[in-house]
Parts: sequence; C-alpha cells; structure tokens
Amino acid sequence: MSNSIKRAFTRNLGTICFGSLFQAIIKALRFFTGDGRKKSIIACIIDYILQIIEKLIGYLNDWAFTFAALTGEGFVQASRSFINLFKQRGWTAIINDSIVGTTLMFINLGIGIISAAAGGSIIYITMIQSPEKHIAVICVSLISFVIGIFMSSIITTLLTSCVRTVFVCFALNPAALGATHPEHLEKLTKVWHKFYPEEFTTSGYANQFKEPPVYSQC
Repeated sequence: MSNSIKRAFTRNLGTICFGSLFQAIIKALRFFTGDGRKKSIIACIIDYILQIIEKLIGYLNDWAFTFAALTGEGFVQASRSFINLFKQRGWTAIINDSIVGTTLMFINLGIGIISAAAGGSIIYITMIQSPEKHIAVICVSLISFVIGIFMSSIITTLLTSCVRTVFVCFALNPAALGATHPEHLEKLTKVWHKFYPEEFTTSGYANQFKEPPVYSQC
C-alpha cells in the first residue's frame, strides 16, 4: 500500500494529471456554453455533445488509470494497451454487460433508506410529543438519508476500483490468479464458460483453461 501511494505521488503523478486534464477542459467548455444554452439551440446541442464526450473520457480514464497503476505505463500508452488487450481478449462485451455499477447504486440507495428510517425512528421515539415532532422526524430522516448515501458511496467507489483491477489482472494473466487462488480462478472460468462462451473461445485462453465438466445431478 505504501509503495502504491508513493508511486501515485511521484512517478505516476503525471499520468493522473494528464488524464484529468482532458476532463477539466471539457468541463470548462461546458461551463462557457452553459450561459447560452437557454438562448441558442446550437449551444444546447454543443453542451449535449460535450456531456457525452465527458462521460466517454471519464470512462476511459477509470480503466486507463487502473491499467497504468498495474503496469506503470504512461496515460497514453496505458489507454492504448488497455483497449488493445480487451479487444484481443474479446472482453468488450463483458465490460459493457457489467452490472457492478448498477448493483452498487442500489446498495447505496438501500443504505440511505435504512439510515433515514433509523434516524427518523430515533427522533420519533425519543422526542416528546409536540407540533414540531413530525417536521423534526422528516428533517432528520432526509439528513440521515444523504449522510448514509455519502458514506456508502465512499466504500462502493473503492469496490468499483477493485472490480476494475480484477478485470484487468484477469485479462492480463489469469494464470497468476491460479497460482495464488486456484479456487477463485476455477469459479471465474466456470462463469466465463457459462455466460460468455464465444468471448472465452476468442480470448486466447481456451486451450489453457478447458471448459469445466458439467456433472448431472441425481
């Protein structure tokens, strides 16, 4: 952990800054076109296009930063290596079908609702009966909801980065996972075989990792 933090603030600092520069430029352009959005339909179209570009750059940055952190490459080279690797391995469809982000979003929402219910219940039980009691319960519930989502999003953001790291590591060298955690490799290959048979065949690992046998249940 200490070596990763040290490298992030030294050798890979330029990679982080360079990747973030593109998003900063797009955000600045959107800011300048925002004033004329209500006056001109052209400005509205430009802002919409910039919004799409901003999301694409942000998506690419997330994966490029992960690849750069694992390999030590620069931002441009890491972006190219990441795209080429996942094209060769046939993992583009797998990334597009990833529901991790949606799942974590529902988790954040659920934690927010639980926090709101807990905060509102505490105020409702402990506060004496008064005309302001219901207002206080609503206010505390809303505040607890926001705090719950905020605190949960911190953890889920870390989990999202972990999932990206697993994607990249498994695409780079799945055999390394088998050397340390063979049971995890077996589970991943079984799921890969089951849900993405074509991608597994074109990935280049079909000969290395044979399809697990299917046992009939008695």
